[in-house]
Amino acid sequence: MSKVVGDATLADWNAALGDLIGQIGQEGFALTLRRALSVCTGFESMVVTRYRGTSEPVCLFHDLDDVQAAISVSFYATGPFLLDPFYLACREGRTPGVWRLQDLVPPSFLLSEYYRRFYRRVRIRDELGLLLPDGAEGWIILSLARSLRSPEFDEAALACVRSGLPPLAAAIRRHWGRPESDADARPGRAQDLLGFLGAVSLSPREAEIIHLVLRGHSSPTIAASLGLAEGTVKVHRRNAYAKLGISSQGELFSMATRYLVSDTD
Repeated sequence: MSKVVGDATLADWNAALGDLIGQIGQEGFALTLRRALSVCTGFESMVVTRYRGTSEPVCLFHDLDDVQAAISVSFYATGPFLLDPFYLACREGRTPGVWRLQDLVPPSFLLSEYYRRFYRRVRIRDELGLLLPDGAEGWIILSLARSLRSPEFDEAALACVRSGLPPLAAAIRRHWGRPESDADARPGRAQDLLGFLGAVSLSPREAEIIHLVLRGHSSPTIAASLGLAEGTVKVHRRNAYAKLGISSQGELFSMATRYLVSDTD
């Protein structure tokens, strides 16, 4: 079949990838990359970020306005990135490649405080992410986002981007990849969230459950994931809330956010 997706043809896609390879190391690389990906699918914004462990991430490119960037880049880097499903997928060993947000989150994600207080603030309906290893403990994540007024990414868009992944990944690594010795990943204020939970005397099981709550899991999905009875999860959750001095998921998210954005240097 010559058709890739929408009105794009295989010839269009190959031409776009050829243009991209020609821009490696040049100032126009990011915009050429954006144009190439638009051959496959429509999207409103593109953000490229480099991660090193739990250090503050570094934004390599974005096409957001100042207001959007203040939330999606600046605020995000101070701590909320630790709960980003794409970042967590890299940390937890997900296969590198192209993933939709809906393939990485639990069914209850849209009801989570993280979604309501972060994703909805940036008015994102869906994301398509390219997860690329960049040395030990390093990743480059390219995020394509659609706004609340747009539909979710479909299988055709996913398949199209995946079809060009080898040259895309090679070009992105060649242009933005850094050796492990690079000091660009500076120590940030954000620390491992489990360290925060342990610091307030939660048991390992309570900390694990609270971490899953912050990622958008409900009590039933936590129970299924950990092999526990739902009632047991609820008991651990109530005990953890009591130790934290809170009574709701909203208060939990506020507490975690205050910790993540506080200056611990």
